[in-house]
Amino acid sequence: MRLPALIALAGSLALAACVTTPSEPEPPVLTLDARGIQPTVSRLRIDFGRAQVGVIDTVTRLLGEGPMQITTNTECGAGPITAASWEDGLTLNFQDGNFVGWVNSDPGLPAGGGILPGQPRLALPQGNFSITSLGTEFSRTEVYGLLTENDEAVRIVWAGTTCFFR
Repeated sequence: MRLPALIALAGSLALAACVTTPSEPEPPVLTLDARGIQPTVSRLRIDFGRAQVGVIDTVTRLLGEGPMQITTNTECGAGPITAASWEDGLTLNFQDGNFVGWVNSDPGLPAGGGILPGQPRLALPQGNFSITSLGTEFSRTEVYGLLTENDEAVRIVWAGTTCFFR
């Protein structure tokens, strides 16, 4: 082979080594459901009723980051709720030191019943829809949600005790 051909071949091989193929998205580390949280790396569950400290520590390990804030709202209809909120949109609710509910707008964390924030309304599994003061709400297998203002997609989902004012 001549030198220019070798140089061209080496350049092509080097360029091919730099091209990356899109990888599969990382699977979610947990699934939210009507009873609490199911980590995907374990069959052990984090059900409602568990202690606040242990739940926050475990979810922090699963997500690889701690909550960005922990606040208490004393004006909830269900009584004071302490909320631990993560940056991507997950909030865990606690009463009297016990895990009682979750609210999620993170499209990377699926909820039971096949519901995912950002999911188009037309892709939602069968469920019940109603118009409330919050907007268009829906429910499926004791997981609840709220659609975007134009009713085209899922905005947030929740289960358990929350602090929504209707």
